[in-house]
Amino acid sequence: MQIKHNFEGNKALQAGEIQSAIDLFKKSKNLFGQAYCCFLTGDFEGAKCFLKPIQESSSAANWLLSLISITEGKEEITAPSYFQIRNFYEQDLEMLFLYKQKDTVRKILNNNQYFEKYNREIYKYSARVLLNNKIYDTAEKLLKKSLDILYKDPETHYMLGEIYEIKKEYTEAKKEYNKANKITGEYLPAKNKLEKLNKRIV
Repeated sequence: MQIKHNFEGNKALQAGEIQSAIDLFKKSKNLFGQAYCCFLTGDFEGAKCFLKPIQESSSAANWLLSLISITEGKEEITAPSYFQIRNFYEQDLEMLFLYKQKDTVRKILNNNQYFEKYNREIYKYSARVLLNNKIYDTAEKLLKKSLDILYKDPETHYMLGEIYEIKKEYTEAKKEYNKANKITGEYLPAKNKLEKLNKRIV
């Protein structure tokens, strides 16, 4: 029954049904689930109360405490690891968008330079979430920032090409797709985009 409640709680959370998720996580005594619900509604103190008992045994709990500290501008931050950022950052940012926590999103994005010390792909991660949420101008700036650090990243060139394509700047889009292809020899998503673009332009 506990596993079922956790599964249904996560499903409700993804569907934007926060109260259902809270009730289900309570039934299953899932401290992290309850903490995450608090986090997504801006109740950081409540989240910390649930997280602290499991901080030492859960990488996800440790990461969420770090993210809350960063968002609050606290100096006593437990530094996140490369893998925590890679595994959790994007999904958390996406969930904050789902729950319309714009102020928290802004604060996290403003701290990308801090995250860069632990994972240099942070600007790409942020840009991907912004691209998914149709915030193209900021995504473009972050992708260009990412290329200043990691120029030979085909995925970053590909996403920048997508933004140019959305803006109907097809020449620039093709340039980025070609760059992605050249880095790897053949980057299949970019190759497919180029084929479609060439047909459209012709």
